[in-house]
Amino acid sequence: MPVTFPMPYAEFLGALPVKSVEFDLPEAVEMSRTAGGDLLVAAIGARLWQGEVMLGKLNPWEAQDAQALIDLMRGAGSSFLATHTRYPYPRQDPTGSVLGASTVQIAALDGTDARMISLKGLPVGYALSRGDMLSFTYGATPLRYALHRVQDAQITADSSGVTPAFEVLPHIAPGAQVDAAVTLVRPHCKAIIVPESTQTGRQSRFMRDGMSFRFLQTLR
Repeated sequence: MPVTFPMPYAEFLGALPVKSVEFDLPEAVEMSRTAGGDLLVAAIGARLWQGEVMLGKLNPWEAQDAQALIDLMRGAGSSFLATHTRYPYPRQDPTGSVLGASTVQIAALDGTDARMISLKGLPVGYALSRGDMLSFTYGATPLRYALHRVQDAQITADSSGVTPAFEVLPHIAPGAQVDAAVTLVRPHCKAIIVPESTQTGRQSRFMRDGMSFRFLQTLR
């Protein structure tokens, strides 16, 4: 049946025998130096997530299946939902059981400070920690996927399930809306495989080892 992009976690990243996924949020700045020795740094664009997916040792059939999936994703227009497989849940809810079926939403955004966000719909006393991730969608045609990392040491939901405002990185893009649904379980961004980054690994008599690819968040 025809593939729909971005491919959901279960159909691509979750279907690969992943050994590790690394995420990075590199700076998007340019720097210049004045005659007096001052360093001038300016932002030149949105900060986008990037990283690398490493697969484990594969038998020949596993390697063939993985290569077919990866090659599909290397085509123009292909994309998938990238999530940090090592940290699928918030730190203080390592199985997601406390969150359960809660419907989490954006409670408030700061119109003057794109770093700040508040959530609602959480269990009473639910805690988020520095390094936890959250995601939501915004915009239309295209639908954009935002992935943010909590920067405050700890945020706790009050008796109404609402958090105080807290800081996230990267900054929240224009277009994000109050009441948008927020994902805390396998939060994700839309990503593409970086061209010419795929490594097919080495084939021994019985196993293939070292298959990997790099990915980059896309907002389109």
